[in-house]
Amino acid sequence: MSNACPPPAPVRCQPWPTIRRIGLGLLLGGTLSACAGVSGTAALPESADALAPALQPQTAWTPLFNGTDLSGWSTWLPSRGAGNDPEGVFKVQGGELRVLDVAPTAGEREFGYLLTNQRYANYRLRLQYRWDQQKFAPRAADARDSGVLYHVAGPDKVWPASAEFQILEGGTGDLWQLSGTNLTSTVRDPGAQELQYDPFGQPVTTRNGADSYRRMIRAGGVQELPDWNTLELVVSGDEATQIVNGQLAAQATNLRAPDGSALSAGRIALQAEGAAVSYRDIELRPLAYLLPPPDAQVLLGAQSVNSDWQDRRGGDVRWPVQDGTLTVQPSSDPQDTNDIRTRGNFGDFRLHLEFRVPASRAGLAEQDRGNSGVYLQGRYEVQILDSFGTKLEGQNDLGAVYGQHDASSNAALPSGTWQSYDINFRAARWENGQKTADARATVYLNGEKVQDDVALSASTLLGDPEADSPGPIVLQDHGSKVSFRNVWVLPGAELPPQPPAAP
Repeated sequence: MSNACPPPAPVRCQPWPTIRRIGLGLLLGGTLSACAGVSGTAALPESADALAPALQPQTAWTPLFNGTDLSGWSTWLPSRGAGNDPEGVFKVQGGELRVLDVAPTAGEREFGYLLTNQRYANYRLRLQYRWDQQKFAPRAADARDSGVLYHVAGPDKVWPASAEFQILEGGTGDLWQLSGTNLTSTVRDPGAQELQYDPFGQPVTTRNGADSYRRMIRAGGVQELPDWNTLELVVSGDEATQIVNGQLAAQATNLRAPDGSALSAGRIALQAEGAAVSYRDIELRPLAYLLPPPDAQVLLGAQSVNSDWQDRRGGDVRWPVQDGTLTVQPSSDPQDTNDIRTRGNFGDFRLHLEFRVPASRAGLAEQDRGNSGVYLQGRYEVQILDSFGTKLEGQNDLGAVYGQHDASSNAALPSGTWQSYDINFRAARWENGQKTADARATVYLNGEKVQDDVALSASTLLGDPEADSPGPIVLQDHGSKVSFRNVWVLPGAELPPQPPAAP
């Protein structure tokens, strides 16, 4: 899309079985079924009635393009409609998806797109693109242009109601609102016709009319490469994050369809817009937003209040809660943190929680970037930090057991995006007042295992002393307004063991 071109709360699905009854296939490979607003990559049914169980903690990248043919996709061209592309505007060659790799034409080349057959929600989409040489009228003299449309809804046309992750020479990462869609974001100048994304800018909610088009320019500093570029799109409910070559380009919340309804699921399309372009490695990965099993204790849900929590001294919780989201209220006294803890205590357990760290300005010390943590039994901290795009070191990054084990990989998403932890905790074992076995933990961050049954040799910094007794779950105030939602625990539950690796 270019200037020259024409014109809520998660859905609740069936609860999934308790972890004790989950098969290994789901645990290791995930599934391509999910419901809108719960965990995505999934083919969503046209009917909202046939909703599948949520995914398991371990998710995986799944090819959306097989490198051989266009299975799972359909072409659409204005003059020919759906599934009719005899010229090969979209074709597969050498394992790549080629767009507009066709003979030159004297007249104008119509725009169109390649559309997935299935709808998706709550996912990460990753792909690579590279410009080819040919350009066609009416854009033969313009910058090369294409794009990824997501949450495509409504009738086929140029262009359908959706959001667009712009692919453009000099503008890859811009976010277009197509055919009357709208959004909320932070921008440099809310009064400008062409908004520019700024994570520290002023809030704006657009009010685009039906069939209108509007661009939000990417953040400053985003760099494109002369050969293959890597894009990642994170779609979390009606929120979206666009990443170009590992750099945050744009974010939006409250994506809205032209009728004002939440834009949180839909098809994905690749544009043909007058420039030849190649794609490869198109793949999706679910976001692990897991619903509580029937026998879980919900500590924070859509209808929850603060009754399950208290401050660390036993008083009332002072953190604000709104629509099921609890946000750290930093203490004004740096010597007196405002941590909160569960009223109940736990031994062995399975814990799920979702969190969002605020944006951090450049130049801040690492430990001032969206810092918080979850203490298991109040003793062992699993770190929360804005570690997106950073090198892991020092045993204190997102996914680390603080001071003992750094994450095995950097699975962090950008600040402002809802992320997830799934933690399987086995308490220390004691006999006659002496510890006979260390506590142990397995940690999944955003569907990726980052701690594999590691030993917790002692309490971490600021944790309660180890003891032969259960303990609370503690959420830390470390001076950052980190938010939490969908927190639940399965006391006594453990993930089933994984099968041995294939020889």
